[in-house]
Amino acid sequence: MKILYLITKSEAGGAQTHVLELCNYFVKQNEVVVMANGIGWLKYKCEDLKISYVENQYFSNSSNPIRIWKAIKEIKKIAKDFQPDIVHCHSSAAAFFTRLAIQGKYKTIYTAHGWGFNIGMNSIVRFLVLLTEKFNAKYTDKYICVSKFVKKLGMKYKLAKEDKFVVIYNGINKTTDNRQQTTDNSKIRLMFVGRLAEPKRPEMIIEVIGNFEKEIQDKIQLTIIGDGKKKEFLQNLAKEKKVDVIFAGNLERNKVIDELVKSDIFVFVSAWEGFPYTILEAMSVGLPVIASNVGGISEVVDNTVGRLVENGSIQIAQALLELINNPELRWKLGKNGRKLIENKFSLEKMLKETEKIYKEVLS
Repeated sequence: MKILYLITKSEAGGAQTHVLELCNYFVKQNEVVVMANGIGWLKYKCEDLKISYVENQYFSNSSNPIRIWKAIKEIKKIAKDFQPDIVHCHSSAAAFFTRLAIQGKYKTIYTAHGWGFNIGMNSIVRFLVLLTEKFNAKYTDKYICVSKFVKKLGMKYKLAKEDKFVVIYNGINKTTDNRQQTTDNSKIRLMFVGRLAEPKRPEMIIEVIGNFEKEIQDKIQLTIIGDGKKKEFLQNLAKEKKVDVIFAGNLERNKVIDELVKSDIFVFVSAWEGFPYTILEAMSVGLPVIASNVGGISEVVDNTVGRLVENGSIQIAQALLELINNPELRWKLGKNGRKLIENKFSLEKMLKETEKIYKEVLS
């Protein structure tokens, strides 16, 4: 089987991690090619796996017609040369370009990590993206949705009949259980992992900590892993609020896991999401999770593994104080989360279910 994966950017991120896991699994018995924009993280990972990586420098969210035409031209060229059995696209822009280029000539699957018309986005942008998605639906053999929320949103806007949609949760490998329970006099380490740009809202975590009494504030150290255009703003905010924040930048996944293992609470605040990998990673090492009640997050986070919060400072503050002041509760929630990942969100489950869809589409 020949599989062509397409994703808008090669930078480190949840969707890119998802594509890499698919590549790592399917390249063992199949021929795989990856197309994305940029000479970044995904390209180097493909090289490690001896997978052909093709750069499409015209992949972007730009509405420039010349850029769109050139992006489509590059897709047509690789498809003609490679002659894939399966075209599997990820991220809104790459999925848009790909289906316009392929137009049903090859079996086409679109994994929606979150729609371009997600709730919370600009209404005009949502409308235009929705129109293009409806147009491209006829060139889509199967929609893989990373959460029930994503599927429900696709069906709400009548992109296709229900039998075209399937939910396959992101999956993650089991990690070594080597966390140590924090002693009462230790500093509480909070962790946020994500791109420092919309829709992520780590500034709300800093604001909340900055409003705590000094005695509590002095107990807390926040580590932010990731990079993006919000970084300077966040650094200035941390100084202004006198909050102890470590900006670790982008880290390789194994380094992220190392940092998570050394942490006490994972805090993820965002305006909208599909189904974030970072929450699964945190739970896989036994961290309790405080997360925004948006997108598909409620399908993995509940009161047995952490706390769901609305994006208001009062709820975030209440959840933080509850876990900061109760080490036994943190430990219990973390252990529950780890079990949940092993039982329901394993990498093996994700890969096997994706393989089943490939066979179904080709049959």
